[in-house]
Amino acid sequence: MTKIFYGWWIVLATSLIHIWGAGTFYYGFTVFFNPIVDELGWSYAATSFAASLRSVEGGIASPLVGFATDRYGARRLLVLGSILGGLGFILLAQIQTLWSFYLIFIFLSVGSSFLFPVPGWTAVANWFVKKRGMALGALSATMGIAGLVIYLLNWLIGLYGWRQTLVIVGIGMWAIGIPSALVVRTRPEPYGLLPDGDDGVPLKQGQSTVTLSQKSQKEFTAREALKTRAFWTLAILVTLSSAALHAVVVHIMPYLVSIHFSRETAGLTASLLILVSAMGRFVLGWLTSRVDTRYLMAVALLLQALGLLALTNVQGLGMAALFVGLFGPGYGGVITLRLTMQAEYFGSKAFGAIQGIMMAILIIGTMASPLLAGYCFDIYGTYRPAWLIMALLLLIITPLSILARPPGKQAT
Repeated sequence: MTKIFYGWWIVLATSLIHIWGAGTFYYGFTVFFNPIVDELGWSYAATSFAASLRSVEGGIASPLVGFATDRYGARRLLVLGSILGGLGFILLAQIQTLWSFYLIFIFLSVGSSFLFPVPGWTAVANWFVKKRGMALGALSATMGIAGLVIYLLNWLIGLYGWRQTLVIVGIGMWAIGIPSALVVRTRPEPYGLLPDGDDGVPLKQGQSTVTLSQKSQKEFTAREALKTRAFWTLAILVTLSSAALHAVVVHIMPYLVSIHFSRETAGLTASLLILVSAMGRFVLGWLTSRVDTRYLMAVALLLQALGLLALTNVQGLGMAALFVGLFGPGYGGVITLRLTMQAEYFGSKAFGAIQGIMMAILIIGTMASPLLAGYCFDIYGTYRPAWLIMALLLLIITPLSILARPPGKQAT
């Protein structure tokens, strides 16, 4: 019987962390939105501001988490994130005032920054070279299962209310996150293994090695990557893509309820959106070994834009299904492709640090978009202008992906 390469166990462990962490804190916020507003009487914009604070914290923490992952290892950060994340959800269940909501949300965001996505992405990128696109695609695709978490949360809120559901989520974070984190190792070389499970000269415990594929790969430090046009082109693409995604994730259920969808149907649509994204995450990641990643990125951005145009015109289940079928694979593909492009262009030596800086830049979009969408609803009574503006911006930047050529630098 062929032994399973340990890198795939790391993909599985980080997938479990991402499914529960992203499904509850990132994607699941939309489920809690209306119950919180209904009980505490806050405006849509005020409630949306918590998501903007999450983005601010993420922008500040991501570079630090990236550098810490490269230096101290992913496992330590994942264990710490699981502990803090579980505690944060339990504290969030006790909120009574707007300021306490914001304060605890920031605390929860800090824990989540240690938990996902930078440490998991970094570990998986280090354990694979030739199969990196497939491995990152598999990790991203499993996050599509987080869509089921949205539906689970909606069901739990119906049974126990939103406060008790948050307590359940916190306990689940400890039960899933801590054991999974203990499985993770940051790099294969200290354990006598080679990336991708390649055969080679047997190594002693702790001995370092470099494979042929790694020798031919261009390696950049974080500072060197920041000086390239490719980095900033990629940053523009993912910032606007993430802005659209963040606004949709926060407001999809409130939007559908506002246009007379039932809460159950809105919750199912939000869940399916995440599930369908798995197709784009895995398929486009798998295609990176066959098609230039820049062209795949253009396809993903175009799908995302067309999905938003469909969302602007949703009146029934048919158009909602079209939105899910376009936007889901589009944004899912962007998530995988931005990681693959980063590894292809800058190598894995400083993957965590570069990814942390990239995510810090995303704050420009992810902080502003949920807040602006909430203001749009408060002022006009509809989200449609916000969806239209985001769709047009994505259509404008789609050609830029073709210009994101690899930077020139000799391997170091």
